[in-house]
Amino acid sequence: MGDGVQRPELARTEVLVDGGVVVVTMTGEVDLANTDQMRAALEAQLRSLPRGLVVDLALEFLGSSGLSMLVEVQRTAAREGVPLGVVASGRAALRTLELSGLDEALPMFGSVPEAVDSLRRND
Repeated sequence: MGDGVQRPELARTEVLVDGGVVVVTMTGEVDLANTDQMRAALEAQLRSLPRGLVVDLALEFLGSSGLSMLVEVQRTAAREGVPLGVVASGRAALRTLELSGLDEALPMFGSVPEAVDSLRRND
């Protein structure tokens, strides 16, 4: 529509595998409009039962629905026996996690390499 309002970019995912650990990097924004799509992308990776799953939140925005999604993915990973690591490489995502207290509840790491190394050793 030509209403002159810029729409925020939706999130995109990039997947790579490092020594059996799947790293999913999310960029853009995660909110109610695309949370189901992001959850499906993460759960698809869990179905392959990798040695571990690292979620790199390189986001410009992380809404409350995205926080709920992370908790649900954590539960699914635990049920499947897949170690999970979360990296908030985007400042906005880190701030949202800190404000919600989820930075204390989720397995947080300072960097993707740190998370991958830890999950590999968890094997």
